[in-house]
Amino acid sequence: MKIVTVNVPESYIDAIEKLVGENGLYPSRSELIRCAVREFLMKELRIAKNMNMYESKSEMKDFDEKKFVKIPVDKMENDEPVREFKTYKIVKRLEY
Repeated sequence: MKIVTVNVPESYIDAIEKLVGENGLYPSRSELIRCAVREFLMKELRIAKNMNMYESKSEMKDFDEKKFVKIPVDKMENDEPVREFKTYKIVKRLEY
């Protein structure tokens, strides 16, 4: 596993602390955060997969997944949340 440093609001930490420990739902903050990230990724990937089904084949023929990334963007339209995806070209991959 890799270590990732994330800055979160103090209120998040307070809520996390209530969910971890001997009487909590999770054994540690790390495990809680891993579970939360896993759930988030599964949800986003499921949405992205459904979005791909509705795109036309002509748009996808020149699409190289190694050079582009789709990022979900939430916005409000007519007082309702709407999920869109913005496509960005990867100029340089970060190496760790």
